[in-house]
Amino acid sequence: MTYDLVIKNGNVIDPAQGIHAKKDIAVAGGKIAEIEDYVSDGDTHDVIEADDLLVTPGLVDLHVHVWWGVAHLAIEADPACVYRGVTTAIDAGSSGSNTVAGFHRYVMDSASTRVLAFLHISGMGQLDNDIGELEDIRWARVEKAVEAAKLHSDVIVGIKVRLTEGIVGKNDMVALDRALEAGKELNKPVMIHIGGSIHSFDEFLEKLRPGDIVTHSFTGNPHGILDNNNKVIDAAWDAMKRGIIFDVGHGAGSFAFPVAEACLEQGLDPGTVSSDVHRYNVRGPVFDLMTTLSKYIHLGYSIKDALAFGTTKPAAAVGLPDHIGTLKVGADADIAVIQHREGSVTFTDALGNERAGNQLLLPVETLRKGRRFNPIHSTHPNLVGHPHTH
Repeated sequence: MTYDLVIKNGNVIDPAQGIHAKKDIAVAGGKIAEIEDYVSDGDTHDVIEADDLLVTPGLVDLHVHVWWGVAHLAIEADPACVYRGVTTAIDAGSSGSNTVAGFHRYVMDSASTRVLAFLHISGMGQLDNDIGELEDIRWARVEKAVEAAKLHSDVIVGIKVRLTEGIVGKNDMVALDRALEAGKELNKPVMIHIGGSIHSFDEFLEKLRPGDIVTHSFTGNPHGILDNNNKVIDAAWDAMKRGIIFDVGHGAGSFAFPVAEACLEQGLDPGTVSSDVHRYNVRGPVFDLMTTLSKYIHLGYSIKDALAFGTTKPAAAVGLPDHIGTLKVGADADIAVIQHREGSVTFTDALGNERAGNQLLLPVETLRKGRRFNPIHSTHPNLVGHPHTH
């Protein structure tokens, strides 16, 4: 059979199918046509030699900001995503009912990255860094959000709400209730952003439904997942048992190594690992999703488990387990070819805590529907001891 492309001799890891073995992958018509121990490349148009490289499903980043030019924190999707192993990027609330039509036309329809979104319960989305989008609770209109989500149902995967005091003022509970009302009407998950809120984390968790998502779960900011004795709060254990998903959402201010380490020691794993990459952290400490996943390898997770946090688990969280985050035959040929680099690396969390690591995942090649994307750079100098000087 004539294939468009064959990836040869890669160390294939697909957590969705339980595959961790040397395999060949054939691509035809933008789809995965075959995944076998051996696929002939004698009659193919293109070959990627993947000896000594990892070959995984295209990564799924559950939390990014890519409404460039409108949302204050947003960056362009492709340089930080499809060029760096992420084939599906899920924007977490950059757009609301007032702006999602533009986001759909000018970003989602034009980016090479598959861009989906949690629609903000605030109609403005995230326009400004100094004026909170829900300080005036009139922006939280359930009917408008539901209407917009239905109009753009091909790309909206849920509802987002940020509950920090500087963003929502004293309206956090009202905003959460309205987000949940919209999520219930749409039968889609609600993602809540925590840290620095008026009400306690326990009170938020009590209201969440199975499948709802807490992002910034391992924040070092007040009202987090740990109590004053550094123990995971009872409400978090109860929520996890109910099916609440604890997402990392690293960001510029929302991931702390000491919190993640305490949770790991006590047996609370993240449900998903996302980057929250945006303009304030893309040059550090986040860089991209591969670096964030590498931090979890540093924390002690296997490469396979870390990759599950960035492929099959976020795919399931947004109800698309058979379409994204997998190398199943017939799925879109969204594939990440990755170097597992061993050597000195300095990881930094959102609070400035550093950890000396020795393993780093780096993008080598990404396929999006079979089309090849080469990374613009391999690793950022700030990660490997050669920072830019002013």
